[in-house]
Formats: sequence, structure tokens, C-alpha cells
Amino acid sequence: MNKLRTLLAGLAIAGTAVVAVPTAAQADGGCGYTNFCAYSDDYNYLYQNAGNSNDWPYQVKNKVDWVRNSGSAGGRDHVNIYYNENNTGAYACIGYGTEWNLRNNAQTFNWTRNGDASGQWKAVHDNAASHRWVYGCGNGTW
Repeated sequence: MNKLRTLLAGLAIAGTAVVAVPTAAQADGGCGYTNFCAYSDDYNYLYQNAGNSNDWPYQVKNKVDWVRNSGSAGGRDHVNIYYNENNTGAYACIGYGTEWNLRNNAQTFNWTRNGDASGQWKAVHDNAASHRWVYGCGNGTW
């Protein structure tokens, strides 16, 4: 009987841990085809946009924890993620069909355009404010 109680208590604790922390897979639950998506743990909010955005909603702006490029292949199928509003500052570029869990701070704003290096080398996690669809990744892409 004691083993059964211990097993049930352990399962209850494990179940609570799984439900408490959203994963990238949970965030991706609604990222529609052709969209760029950004997810924030702070608001449990999934932002989706098939176009460009000069200013993200407050629920994800400077609070982003996960991003996905679900765009369609061909043409402007990469996404520049900018440090500042109005697609300014340094940027990171996410390729077609790619998702990033930003919580590990591995992705940084490493490219610039027109000499605007504000935010360069900072982590994308909790620092992004706008995005734009582009033909490819690299310095000066637009």
C-alpha cells in the first residue's frame, strides 16, 4: 500500500510539472501555414502574422520566448526579427520552416542594415520588437 501511495504521489508531482511549463511544441499548437509566429511565456500568448509588422503587440514585444517561420517556400520566405520597432536596429534572420526556442539565449541579433547596430549581439530572447519577410539572410537584407 505504501508503494502505491508513493507511486501516485510521484505521478501527481510529475503531472503538475508537465502542465506548468509551456513547451515550444505547445506554443506551436496554432502557428498557421504562411505565418511568422512568436510566443511569450509571460502572457501565454501566440502572435501570428502572414505579413510584416513594424510594432509587435505588447504581449510579445520584448517578451518573446519562441519563434517559428511557417511561411511558404519561395520568394520572401525568411524573416528578419528586429531589435527595435519599425524594422530598425540589428536583426536575426530565421529561415523557412525553422523554429527557435529562445529561452537558451543562443540566437542573437548579429546582422545590421544601413549602419544601425543598436542591439547587435544581444540575445533575441525577450528583446525583439518587429519583423519583416525577406528573400534571404545576411547583412543589409530587406
